[in-house]
Amino acid sequence: MTDLIDLAYGTSTAVVSPVGASLRDYTVAGRSVVVETGTSDGAVLAPWPNRIADGRYEFDGTVHQLPITEPARNTALHGLVIDVEWDVVEATETSVTLTTQLSPSPGYPFRFLLTVRYDLGEEGLRVHARAENIGTEAAPFGFGFHPWFHPGAEYVDAAQLVIPAGTWLVPDERLIPVESRPFDDGSEVPLDHDAEMSDCLTCKDFRALRSVDGTQLDDAFGQPRRDPDGRSRARLRGADGRETVIDVDSGFRNWQVYTGDELDDGLSRRALAIEPMTCPPNAFATGEDVDVVEPGGTLAVEWGIRLV
Repeated sequence: MTDLIDLAYGTSTAVVSPVGASLRDYTVAGRSVVVETGTSDGAVLAPWPNRIADGRYEFDGTVHQLPITEPARNTALHGLVIDVEWDVVEATETSVTLTTQLSPSPGYPFRFLLTVRYDLGEEGLRVHARAENIGTEAAPFGFGFHPWFHPGAEYVDAAQLVIPAGTWLVPDERLIPVESRPFDDGSEVPLDHDAEMSDCLTCKDFRALRSVDGTQLDDAFGQPRRDPDGRSRARLRGADGRETVIDVDSGFRNWQVYTGDELDDGLSRRALAIEPMTCPPNAFATGEDVDVVEPGGTLAVEWGIRLV
């Protein structure tokens, strides 16, 4: 069994696993912030987050076919490193740095060196990620992270949520976006309308703090609203009054939010996944917001979590 890495600072603790370079647990003064659910727990998602429809995309005139890792939806899900054991290159009481190499593989014939560092300190938990193209060709790349957040109660329905985004990426039955719909397009309808929840713009609008109760989410959001410092901040207010703030830098252009409705019995809607992503689902296929990293180039992003 892979050894877990324990971090501690003051009354805060965190647990990181080398498998997927994943954040498994984060606690502040005994209050759970990040928890495990048994599904992609805190993993790094690279070289793409979320799904690629049919595992198929074209880049620089070449069509690539990725392995299908989500057969039920016929998608390539969550990248190539979620189950990989990363190398621990530095560890202290308050921080850990992990690395792994992406070598050419079916559907992704590119080379990258990936580095992720977790720092626990006065400002909460900070995460720094870097992808260096160590190959000879330009390559598409995306980062994502999959932490599960404790709602401050038994179920997410008791929590309130803010997702600062300008658009909802309307998904099809495979959770692949088919439309980017702005929240201020004038098509809002009352929350108690009779339309299908899956096509309800207002039901997905969490630009202002409101209850998660009764809302099923497995949705992506674009055009993050940013504060004057350039960062976008999602907020999850628990029933206990404590608020988890997830802030991301300008490299992250999308949020994914999942209320965990498909989790196994006993875990459904017990935690909320709020996932920072540099690009939306199916981005390799659509080309939307995909970073193209030149040989010798890097993509670096930073985000963090704190409980207030």
